[in-house]
Amino acid sequence: MMCLKFRREKEKSSFIRRMTTFGRGSPSQGRNAMREVINAALACNLKTLIGVGSASSFHECVKRHVRHVYDDAKKGDTLLSRERFDAFLRGTQGVDGIELPRSKEYRAYSFDEFFWIWGNNESAWRAGGETNQFSLDATRPISNYIISSSHNTYLEGNQLSSKSSAEAYRAVLRSGCRCIEIDVWNGPLPRTPSKSPNPGHRRHFSSGSLPRVAGEKLDALISVRASRQHSRSPSAAQTAFPGAAPRESGTTLDPKDLSDRLDTSRDSSRSNQRVEPVVHHHGTMTSIISFREVCQAVRESAFERNPLPIIISLEVGADREQQEVMVDIMKEEWEGLLLDTPFDTCDPHQRQPRLEELYNKILIKVKRLDDSRVEGETERGRSIGISAIRGVKPPICPALAALAIYTHSEHYEDENSLGSRTPSHIFSLSEDSFRSLVEDTSKIDKLLAHNRDYFMRIYPKGLRVDSSNPDPSFHWRRGVQMVAMNWQTPDEGMMLNDAMFAGTNGWVLKPTALLSNNTTTEMENMSSSSVPQRTLDLRITVLAGQFLPLPDDRRRSGGFGVTSDRKFRPKVKIELHVEKPQRSLDYAKETAPARTDNPDWGLYPKSLDFLDVKNVVEDLSFVRFKVEDSSGNFGGDFIAWGCVRLDRLQPGYRCVDLLHPVTRRPCDGKLFVRIEKIWRQ
Repeated sequence: MMCLKFRREKEKSSFIRRMTTFGRGSPSQGRNAMREVINAALACNLKTLIGVGSASSFHECVKRHVRHVYDDAKKGDTLLSRERFDAFLRGTQGVDGIELPRSKEYRAYSFDEFFWIWGNNESAWRAGGETNQFSLDATRPISNYIISSSHNTYLEGNQLSSKSSAEAYRAVLRSGCRCIEIDVWNGPLPRTPSKSPNPGHRRHFSSGSLPRVAGEKLDALISVRASRQHSRSPSAAQTAFPGAAPRESGTTLDPKDLSDRLDTSRDSSRSNQRVEPVVHHHGTMTSIISFREVCQAVRESAFERNPLPIIISLEVGADREQQEVMVDIMKEEWEGLLLDTPFDTCDPHQRQPRLEELYNKILIKVKRLDDSRVEGETERGRSIGISAIRGVKPPICPALAALAIYTHSEHYEDENSLGSRTPSHIFSLSEDSFRSLVEDTSKIDKLLAHNRDYFMRIYPKGLRVDSSNPDPSFHWRRGVQMVAMNWQTPDEGMMLNDAMFAGTNGWVLKPTALLSNNTTTEMENMSSSSVPQRTLDLRITVLAGQFLPLPDDRRRSGGFGVTSDRKFRPKVKIELHVEKPQRSLDYAKETAPARTDNPDWGLYPKSLDFLDVKNVVEDLSFVRFKVEDSSGNFGGDFIAWGCVRLDRLQPGYRCVDLLHPVTRRPCDGKLFVRIEKIWRQ
């Protein structure tokens, strides 16, 4: 009797589920559809569309405040005149260029007509203005941009025991990330019959028991080294997962068997079934995936809707033989995309390429290690493995090093390294090392001068084993181009990162004062005081909200589905993310608690004021709206958020689109606020 087995499709992890539909950094299809509808309505009969636009999609608590705005704008008249409508848009909302109907029928507007026209014009309605792609000057050298970047991109969870996935690369690339990280190690060798004279001495353990057998594993490694002085050292993938396919995680280890496989590895790597490298977090219990699978995921998703280049940051623990296989795989899988030779018109020793020269290209960043040291691995947060036992990490082979054309990694020693003038070099520092550097006031000007012309990349400190994130804006304000973020963690750092690159394709031109200069003399004369820092007066009045997502313990079933619980007490906390003169200073204010998931704070609530805030870099600072439920006994439950870059924050009566705190995807929730923003020198 034949038994048929049906394989159930694997459920996506929570990280992949939320990221595959995130897409904040990518242009959306049909972006101008609503604008075309509005123009068509204004050209024919607006009244036929009233009731299907903004007014019908808003709760009465918000419409009450919009009506108050309408009554104030029409100055006691029965209807709002076209002249006063235009004055409201220009004066209160700070928007020019909105075409209002000029036919005789629309010399004045009813409330519904006013709300429909206003609410369907993003530049006049949304707190962050239009969601269309921001125009990008692509004529500058590539170090003149801030780049949306990812740390340990393959991980879906924490840094020690989570799953590795090629799907994670698809998710972040489709969401606008343009610098990804791949940790590459020797692949598992083919199985061969054991020649051990005493099989009883075998030690068997699985990946799930790694901590328990750490001592046995080290004994096995020492035994292998003693028996094979001339063999290449095995990787973590070989010791923890010998003979496994890239997706397997629980096999056995025989040191003698491993030694035999090392003898035949050179021949097997040249055969049709050659060993291919793998990707995982070395020295941890994270799962492994094949390097080829990652390359295929990158190829499929890198340029689907985004032509801007991608930088691949390679952490290489594989030996020379496997590095050569890496090169073969990259050239095969990324054919036509991989930048493997310099441009005839751009000598990498003379200048960096301009962004416009790199459309639809993949650039390789390779860390070239000195054989005399293990470079910063403990600070990096990567466990010391076999390479550290040997006291050396494999040097980069010529074929792989040759791919680091315009993005070449260079080891940062001390402040003297900041004098490097090689156009292609990139320094990578941990967040702690960088903060120690900038806290020395005697070095800050030299750091800023370096970062105007050359690349720097910051990665999370090793203690962030939970995959939490630093504040990226702290580093951006000091000229850092790439702040590698753990995209799987929806924390404050990732929210700021989302706001920074919202409406872009992952490359953002730096503020003018942080751009490269034409001559070395000009660059050296620039100082930290050259970065424009102004004084800000900001008043935000939270008027109402609608359809706020209820916490799980505040949901109850009603006649029409899930309805609000009377105990739900939402409040809005507004945080100003700017340069702080003291770390302890807290730029945060909050409203009084309201009621229900459609809260109303009244027509004249108290504004939340941030006055005389000094040294603000407008392009690299943010306002974050956090909605919390204050009815709990142990503080507020975080239920929704919105974040806007300060230079994009628009004045007047505005709608703040809210996102879910875990998925970081838009939800139905919105806030209606009034924003007053004044800049002073």
